[in-house]
Amino acid sequence: MNDCRRRPWRALLGLGLIACLASTRTLADSAIAAPAHPPAPRLQSLQTPAPQPATPRALSIKGWKTLTGTKVLFIRTTELPMFDLHVSFAAGSARDGSMPGLAATTFSMLNEGVPGKDLPAIVETFDAVGAQFAMTINHSRATFVLRSLSDEQKRAPALNMLTQILGEPLLTEDALKRVKNELRDDLRSKTAGAGNSSEHLLKTLFAPDSPWSLPFYGTQQGLQSVTRAAVKDFHQRFYSAKHAQITLVGDLTLEQAKALSLQISNALPDMAAGTPAIPMPAHELLGNVSSLHDEQSLTQTNLIIGQPSVSRQHPDYPALYVANLIFGGASNNRLMNELREKRGLVYGVDSETTTWASAGLMTITLQVSPSLSQATQALTQAMFSDYLRDGPTQQELDQIKLQVANSSALYRASNRQILTQLARINRHDLPLDLDYAVQQVQRLTLTQIHEAMKRHWASDRWRVVTIGSTVVQQPLPEPPLAPSGTSSPSMCRAEAAL
Repeated sequence: MNDCRRRPWRALLGLGLIACLASTRTLADSAIAAPAHPPAPRLQSLQTPAPQPATPRALSIKGWKTLTGTKVLFIRTTELPMFDLHVSFAAGSARDGSMPGLAATTFSMLNEGVPGKDLPAIVETFDAVGAQFAMTINHSRATFVLRSLSDEQKRAPALNMLTQILGEPLLTEDALKRVKNELRDDLRSKTAGAGNSSEHLLKTLFAPDSPWSLPFYGTQQGLQSVTRAAVKDFHQRFYSAKHAQITLVGDLTLEQAKALSLQISNALPDMAAGTPAIPMPAHELLGNVSSLHDEQSLTQTNLIIGQPSVSRQHPDYPALYVANLIFGGASNNRLMNELREKRGLVYGVDSETTTWASAGLMTITLQVSPSLSQATQALTQAMFSDYLRDGPTQQELDQIKLQVANSSALYRASNRQILTQLARINRHDLPLDLDYAVQQVQRLTLTQIHEAMKRHWASDRWRVVTIGSTVVQQPLPEPPLAPSGTSSPSMCRAEAAL
């Protein structure tokens, strides 16, 4: 891979050197060789056109709500004879209450058996028609994704199977024992899927003594107390049509999409007429403990720092989203330029804003040499303080606006990419327009971004998690000097283009 990348560069460099040598003839030679009417040069000057945003693919969103209260969004695409279905419930682990692990146990038991089929038979049903089925859970939601061919003979068996999983799970005592043992094993092994990660540890600092701070799979003690009756009650309350959202993309007619959504929503547990959906429990972010260290024998220290932010629905979210991209979330950001390009401290650094606990988090994640972890953390926080004081530059904002516009077009290349965006619109109850978020970004000004940063972020609200070995800390080495050779006005144009 690397060799393939280098060879064209070397070829271009060779051409550049040839062009440069050709341009260094003496004035005398040039005068002798110059014809009276020189021909037009064959090699035109390399020019960089003004960047233009890519044109996004035009897609129309259809939305409706079933009589049982399920919100449905649909985009029709006909390039491939298949569809992607996303069914999501407000049934994440934050619903556990006093029984940590209840949501994950219920979720994990859904595909353990339906009338007439056990787990192997369920898997075989999907495989027989070439369908793909996946399910995930986090603090907020339980999500089920189905990809199937659009043909009726392939679509119907896959859809019927999904409908049974969601609406008619057996939830047997044997399945309960099996699932609880599996979840306990995952908790003991600290798997990331169970919610055991540096991000989870950070959340324990923000929402202590709350379901939002526990692993998705709960606790050993909580799992021990989960009963079949509790599972059946949880399924009845939180896998109801009112807590469901259906998102659909693919080669289906509007009539087929509506029939599909009705089949699913009508099969879900029914809540009493007029009963509203139960809101997710909120939690005031920011505990009293500011840092946490998990001692592990690692060659690199995992560092994650975070502070409260805002939810996707908040009016200031677009401004903070852009501010985060400029600081550490985009491909060419301040943190990457300083920590990697200038100092060589990290291979990569990532910053993001996410909705969590009915609010949001802004997090920065990186890996660094254990002896430089504290100094790197201090540098990162100092950079943020400067950024919070001064705000972004106009050049940075213009670059991000162009990147966001181009990304919008790229992220519509496949059904799965479209589904991800549409499900986000569904979850956060945003306007039915794939360009809405892009338009929000394009309208932002430097003042709006800086004011939003000062309203919601602060230099003293960080919470810090480190995972790695405890070693003697060292100061940061001085960054290497920049190359002494600088471009001059007489530099060959072909070389400058490289």
